[in-house]
Amino acid sequence: MKIISIIIKDLKVMFSDKKALAIMILMPMILTAILSMALKGSFSAGSDSDFQPVDIAVVKLYDSREDSERFQSALSNNYFLKEIGEDASKDLMEAGSKLEPEKIFFEDFLESEDVSEFIRCRVEDESKALELLSNKDISAIVLLPSGFEYDMKINLLTPFRNKVEIKVLTHPDSSINGKIVQSVMDAYTNSMSSVIIGKNAIVEAAMANNLGNEAFSSMEDITEDMTDAMKSIKINMEDVVLEGRKPIKSTDYYAVAMMTMFILFAAGQGGRMLLEEKDNLTYQRMSVAGVSKPEILSGKFITVFIIALFQIAVMIIFSDLALKVEWGDPAAVLLISITAAFAVAGLGTFIGAMTYRAGNYKMANAFENVIIQVMALLGGSFFPLDVMPEIMQKLSFLSLNGVALKAYLKILTGYHTEDILTNLLMLGASGAIFILLAVTVLKGEGGKSDVKHNKTKTSQA
Repeated sequence: MKIISIIIKDLKVMFSDKKALAIMILMPMILTAILSMALKGSFSAGSDSDFQPVDIAVVKLYDSREDSERFQSALSNNYFLKEIGEDASKDLMEAGSKLEPEKIFFEDFLESEDVSEFIRCRVEDESKALELLSNKDISAIVLLPSGFEYDMKINLLTPFRNKVEIKVLTHPDSSINGKIVQSVMDAYTNSMSSVIIGKNAIVEAAMANNLGNEAFSSMEDITEDMTDAMKSIKINMEDVVLEGRKPIKSTDYYAVAMMTMFILFAAGQGGRMLLEEKDNLTYQRMSVAGVSKPEILSGKFITVFIIALFQIAVMIIFSDLALKVEWGDPAAVLLISITAAFAVAGLGTFIGAMTYRAGNYKMANAFENVIIQVMALLGGSFFPLDVMPEIMQKLSFLSLNGVALKAYLKILTGYHTEDILTNLLMLGASGAIFILLAVTVLKGEGGKSDVKHNKTKTSQA
């Protein structure tokens, strides 16, 4: 009951402060509306106009020279000679010496004008590529299988067909980019399949009319259009959006960004409460009434927790009704909101303990005027992290708002609760650590300092 009385009293004080309410409730609404409209062009919302190419590494598990020799040897095999004849075999050998599947894949496909807008590749060995993927320097690895050139020459030049399986390895944190790469590779295999099917139709028709030799002798002419086929591949952003994921609009981003930034001001307000209690002599009266320091601290923690949750609820309702933001799974959003409010309440309690121990409001002022701004910048509340320097992207985990922002955005794009467990654990752990720090700071701070403070205030009066 004592804690409940403290909470009710603190909430009445907070909600009577019109200036604080304007900062914590109205400002995020206003800034969200302004920024989402002003920076609308920075969010493609599904178009490819501002899309940044996905970095990938291509690993060649084949040997071009060995594949070429293998193809020449295969054409000399009795089985091939029996099926297509010696003259056709010679024609195919000549065509095979000129056909370069590797060049088709890299130069005519990956480096084509349309595909290069989406994919930026480098060739690496397998171990180096896995290291780059692990470090998130690339979003995916494309593995060209053993015998790639041999199988492609068989497919493109002979009546036979070998299976060519191009594998794409992705990082769990880059599933959208990974899906884009997979879609681009699917475009390649589909295009090659069309070429192969067309070629086989010509060869079968020629052989059915006893014109097989003529078909094979003109195989080089048939394959000359393959380069054009690769260059004609068109990939639209709509074709590579991950199924079940939706793009982030400017209204989505800044609704989350401003909300996660301004709940930090609840921590700032909470940082003043303990010292204000002392300055107003209510802290001493509560101590005389038998209210313990842990109970007072718990009351402040719960007060900040409720205020942060209230801010989040207001912002979600406003953005949903006014800006048409679709927040996604309600249970996941609630879970993030609770852990974010818990972390902010822990931070506010710690700031409050430090301010109380210092005996002045410099700590709380520094937090509101400097630390919040730094955390907002690092966390992506001002600008999306993707456009910020790499070092700042790596430091974003230091800001509570940044961790919460990433979690909300994942749910907004269609991820599930299991995909944000790391974010939830970070927020929960942060809140718990701040609470322990607050208790440690106040530990041993006893009645003598309170009496001394009272005497000082009395003498000054």
